[in-house]
Formats: sequence, structure tokens, C-alpha cells
Amino acid sequence: MSGEEQKPGNTNRATGQQWIEALHIAFDAILSSRLRSSLTIIGVIIGVAVVALVAALLEGAQQFIADQAAGLGPGIARIEKAAFQDFIGDAQEFELAKARRPDITIDNLKALGDRIGDRLEIGALTGAALPVRFGNQFINGVTIQGVTPNISLLSTLKLERGRELSEFDDRFRRDVCVLGADVADYLFPFTDPVGKTIRLGAFSCDIVGVYAPIGSSIGASQDSFVQIPLNSFAKFFGARSRSIALLLRARPDANIADDEIEDLARFGMRQVRGLTPGEPDDFSLTTAKKIEAFAGTITGIAAAVLFPLTAIALAVAGIVVMNMMLASVTERTREIGIRMSIGARRRDILAQFLLESTLLTVFGGVLGLIMAAALVFILRKLTGFAVNLPLWAAAAALGVSVTVGVVFGVFPARRASRLDPIEALRSE
Repeated sequence: MSGEEQKPGNTNRATGQQWIEALHIAFDAILSSRLRSSLTIIGVIIGVAVVALVAALLEGAQQFIADQAAGLGPGIARIEKAAFQDFIGDAQEFELAKARRPDITIDNLKALGDRIGDRLEIGALTGAALPVRFGNQFINGVTIQGVTPNISLLSTLKLERGRELSEFDDRFRRDVCVLGADVADYLFPFTDPVGKTIRLGAFSCDIVGVYAPIGSSIGASQDSFVQIPLNSFAKFFGARSRSIALLLRARPDANIADDEIEDLARFGMRQVRGLTPGEPDDFSLTTAKKIEAFAGTITGIAAAVLFPLTAIALAVAGIVVMNMMLASVTERTREIGIRMSIGARRRDILAQFLLESTLLTVFGGVLGLIMAAALVFILRKLTGFAVNLPLWAAAAALGVSVTVGVVFGVFPARRASRLDPIEALRSE
């Protein structure tokens, strides 16, 4: 073996020492220009934080809509006059549909039950907002829901106290109600509300039950409601002149797959409305799958618009990095000449400056992620919106920050590596 040959272990140790030395030089260079380095890092922080926040908000929006789909209940179809999912990007057409389409009435509910009620469990709900009062306590804007007695079979509601509404209550239009958890807690903080009488606007109603809490969504409570029988609602509010929503679900003994419920519900409703083949539906039919598909479409459109915009922030940060590194090359020309004169190769100089630019963006990327995580935490606490920073977004943000450091550091690094050693040594 010749004296110039090196063992693999020695080569690895030499390479490791070179990288350690390069890191020391990079840190020293960054610390020697603290103000300039700090401003550069701030640009990267903002760019990475914006990307991470957009990803977190889009993820939260998709999760929110998925939760709404889950709230509809597994295997549930909903028929209503017009649903916004059918009019993506056309709010005017949605409003026209609500104005022009015929109302869905209690008579439609009965007719649909006659046709497909042996295979599907069919219920209905409608609503109005009224103040609710008990003694000196009152709540404004409570949703008063008129529902069929089988509403618990067609929703995710769970009874906590008392009983549910019954067929007897509905048939005889009894003045009874079941409270949402927030209404019960506010009006009856220390007593059991079952058996008490409250006022819904100008009407009195006896409480027969209380539902378990559902929770909040985007900071808005989902438990501020009172349910009364659908026919009692008609007696109080004139439900025959307002549109209701129908809820449908396969009966346990009907052996109908979830995918078939939508077709059966549409077929039955078209018969009730007397629509001929070729005529469009004059109602909207929604399922959990349809809501999830809608969520995917909306978030996909938002991502296609927002992510390119956030890329502008990262591009600006990259330009700042490149400007700083070009200034650094100019200031350190003599240093580069000295290093080359004592044996540093062009690729060593190239790697050195790429390492410095990458370190700057990695620092900025990590701090940007911490900033985004803090903002997401605050947003979740203040609004109740189920927004989280997904792992893929954190990994992508760090990857992008490294890429920015490499891409925008190449030009200054190549410029440094191509300096003529003699000319560099003459530089002052």
C-alpha cells in the first residue's frame, strides 16, 4: 500500500471533520452578521408559517364538513327544498331554487311514507327561532325544531334525562318539548327541568326530556335548541305553509345497502311530486358521502388558489436569502481566496455557502412551524374550530424551507466557488 492511500475509516473521519468544520464556519458567518441574518430568517419564518397555517385551515375545514356529514348519521339521506351542495359556486342559482321550488310539506311526508315507508324509516324536521323563557330567565334566538317522534333514530341525538317525544304527543299536538343541553343548563342550572313549563315565544310547553350535549362547531353551540312534535309546530307556526326537511334511513329488517337508500329515496320523492322521466328533480337529496365529496371539491379549489399564493411568500424569502448570500460572498472574497490558496477546492467553497444558506432557511422553517403551531392553538381555543397542524404540512414546510435554501443559495455559492484565488487574495 502506498503512503498516499488512506483506509476507509480514515477517509470517513476526515470527511466528518470537514463537515464539522464547515458547520462551525457557517455558524460563525451567520453570527457575524446578526441583524442581516435575523431579517433573512424572519422572511423565511413568515413564508413557512403562512404555508403551514393554510394547510391547517384547509385540513380543519375538511374535518369540519366531514363532522357535519357524520352528524347526519350513518346511512341517512336528507331531502330538502334546496341544498347548497348542489349549487357549488352559484349562490344566485341556490337562492332562485329556494324561491322557485315547491315546499316539502307534511303531506309529502305522509305520501312518501305510503310509498316506501315499509323499507325506509322516514322522519322530518323544521325550525324557527324564538326566545325561550322560564321565570325571569330567558334566551334569545333559540332554534325551535318541529320533529317527528322517530328523530332519535334518524340523528345522533342521545337522551340524557326524561323521555323522548312520542307518537301520542305528535298525533294529539301536545304542548311538550325536549331541551338541548345548553338550554337546560342555562334555564335550570340547579334543578331537573323535566316536568317544568317554559314559554316558547307566546306558547307554553311542558318539558319531558333533555338531550345529552353535542358540543360546539366553529365556536357556535350545537345544543341551543328545543324540540317539539311536528304537528304541534304546525299548530303554533303554520308548518303547512313552510318547507320541512325529510330524513330517511333503511329499516333494520329491509336489508337495504347504504348505496341503495339514495336511489330509493329519489325514486319515492319523484313519485310523490309526479315528475315524469327526463324532468329534473325539484328537491335536493343529500347523503354523508355527498357532503364529503363536496368538502373535497371545496378544499381542493381552495388549495389550488391558496398554495400558489403562499408560494409567493416563500419566493420573496428565497430572494432575501440570495441577496444576503451575494452580499456575504462580496464581503468574504479575501477569505475565499485564502481558503483556496491553502488547498480548499471549488466544490468545498460551493458546499460551504450552500450549507450557510440552508442553515438559515432551516432555522427559519423550524421557527415558522413553532409560530404556526402557536397560532393554530390560539385559534382552536378562541373559536372551537377543530383545526390542527397536520404532520404532512409540517414535513412539507420544512422540506420547502430546505429547498428554498438550496435553490436560492446555488447562485451565490457558484459565484463564490468560481472566484479566481489570486484576484480574491488581492481583494480588500
